[in-house]
Amino acid sequence: MDKLPPLTALATLEAFFRTGTVGAAADMLGRTHSAVSKQLHQLQDHAGTELFVKRGLQLELTEDGRQLAETVARSMDEMRRTYTAITGGGRASVTVAASSTFARQWMIPTIARFNVDYPDIDVLIRLTGPHGSRRLEGPVDLVVSWDRLLSPHVEHPDARPLGDVHIGLVMAPGFPCELTETTIKVPTVIHRREGEVAWKHWSQLTGLTLIRERELTFDLSSLAFEAAERGMGATLAPKFLIERELKNGSLVAPVGFLKFENGLLVRPSSERPKTTKPAQVFMNWLVENAQLSPDGFIAATERDWPFASLSLDW
Repeated sequence: MDKLPPLTALATLEAFFRTGTVGAAADMLGRTHSAVSKQLHQLQDHAGTELFVKRGLQLELTEDGRQLAETVARSMDEMRRTYTAITGGGRASVTVAASSTFARQWMIPTIARFNVDYPDIDVLIRLTGPHGSRRLEGPVDLVVSWDRLLSPHVEHPDARPLGDVHIGLVMAPGFPCELTETTIKVPTVIHRREGEVAWKHWSQLTGLTLIRERELTFDLSSLAFEAAERGMGATLAPKFLIERELKNGSLVAPVGFLKFENGLLVRPSSERPKTTKPAQVFMNWLVENAQLSPDGFIAATERDWPFASLSLDW
């Protein structure tokens, strides 16, 4: 059997990875800065390869170090989860994978409503990138997805639909746009990073050839939406994530929206195909209480929810 380093050294690596600095890792572990630094260097000596590099006064992970740290973090998460399950300790929880913009604008308000009905179940969000990629975090219970231009076909026997998704090309009113029966010409289009292929699929489905002079790329959909609202270009967006902008007229859709029937989906993850009881409770609640409206917007609720009157605008 291959010899592994001491578990305490791996726990120290995880703390450093999650916090980003030796000092923060020491605070997290309740140890001194020098003790954590020493343990990290001992781990590197044990590995026989460079796991860390000094950048000024800060210690940073090398590519090998990051690869090991990600594996350790995932494994630690799974050990904690399993230990909690078999000992019956801790609160019930559900971990859901979702994109950043979707999490902020749909998941968080939805989870807040869910917790009114089920205050003893914690719903935790793990952020994903395009195509469902997750850089760090370990296995999740459920996956929620909506972008059918990037992932047209979702085949899963236990997937539960939460409504039709309407996706269209949007821009600020007055943004230059020349439209013919077969083409649409704009000065600039805005991509979400790694989501450029969505334009190709949109063009195929609409029959419109997109002509543009330049392209901008942002890491998050929310940034692309805001840039479009400020007249920087045209982007692709679903109605339910830009509802406010469409209704106040700061974004318009010159060629309308494509409708993807049952495009908003929640399903068990491939990592945990056997759904836990809390995950099943959350899925059932979503089907009953979180459907999009027929026009593709977030459906109005019939109940008054706590804090709803705050109307926070980030």
